[in-house]
Amino acid sequence: MGANKMKILFFIGALCLGGAERRLIELLSYLKKNTDYSLMLVVRRDQIDYPAFNKLNIPCIFLTKRYYKGDRTLHYRFYKICKEYKPDIVHTWAPMPAFVSLLAIILLKIPHVNSQITDAPLNINKWSIKNLINKTNFLFSTIILANSYAGLKAYNVENKKSKVIYNGVYLDRFSNLPDKKEIRSKYRVFYNLAVTMVAEFSDNKDFDLFIEIAKIINLKRNDVSFLAVGNGINLEKIKKRVFDEQIQNVIFTGKIDDVESLVNLADIGVLFSTNGEGISNAIIEYMALGKPVIANDAGGTKEIVKHRVNGYLISTETTKEIAELINNLLNDKEKRQKMGDAGKKLIHEFFTIERMGKEFEKVYQEIAIL
Repeated sequence: MGANKMKILFFIGALCLGGAERRLIELLSYLKKNTDYSLMLVVRRDQIDYPAFNKLNIPCIFLTKRYYKGDRTLHYRFYKICKEYKPDIVHTWAPMPAFVSLLAIILLKIPHVNSQITDAPLNINKWSIKNLINKTNFLFSTIILANSYAGLKAYNVENKKSKVIYNGVYLDRFSNLPDKKEIRSKYRVFYNLAVTMVAEFSDNKDFDLFIEIAKIINLKRNDVSFLAVGNGINLEKIKKRVFDEQIQNVIFTGKIDDVESLVNLADIGVLFSTNGEGISNAIIEYMALGKPVIANDAGGTKEIVKHRVNGYLISTETTKEIAELINNLLNDKEKRQKMGDAGKKLIHEFFTIERMGKEFEKVYQEIAIL
């Protein structure tokens, strides 16, 4: 590498709204501000939902498909990018980018940082094509990074070339937020209390449970809004259910760019998952804003949510029992405050962008001298 700047080539599927995507944007922001590395980004799809990226002035190449069904040129085109840019490290952020990068990292002997593990599936079919691709990716990775210990365990890569780096956030995202009255008016949140779930409307997120709890709470009281924040393939189906069942206390926001302000309005943050999470950015956001969290006792969630300390972990509870847990917490402002303060303290100690950025820097430096 000599006296030249370290060159890092990042490769991700798209910069759409999502946990891994936000994490990458925040890492790029940190590296741009605190290091003199030469950075370049390759994106599989021409989609950037983060205006903040454009302000970083990092060169970006879109490696879009050329054909409707499959594109066997992707590996070669990425190889050509690497051959011209000559990166010291290729850092991939999803399974397919990691797979597409194999030709380049093998032939050009480029160290490969693989950050594809951002979840912790409860069950993995070891003979599936997806798992075989994952195993191939791991085999040719210089280091495998996960955002939870549960993720490493789920993918069975707890070894010398694996490491956990927890998600980090810029804490200033959660300060100087708009007045709550303004946000209430904007999203038509007219009840005194609010429970929010920020997540993609995918098969891995249990919005049906969220809606069922809203129904139960609505029978008990009429002062609680349930804020469903996000977009996805199941959004219309969940909306139809709410309409058909005439549930009056649910608000759908769709995709928004001021999620911090809406979470700040809420009293409780929940995340119901049908599969294991890694470390959820939504949970980090809840805790950074001092909200108690209720989430599934699975995957990496138990590494950030401490039962009865900064929230509750649920496992075998019935829907009615979860609703009662939420209702009791809504009735206890002092407990919400205490749990929220404990969560905020944890974020400030272990989940800052400074901590995450320095850990990534350490990985890059260690790889550079191999």
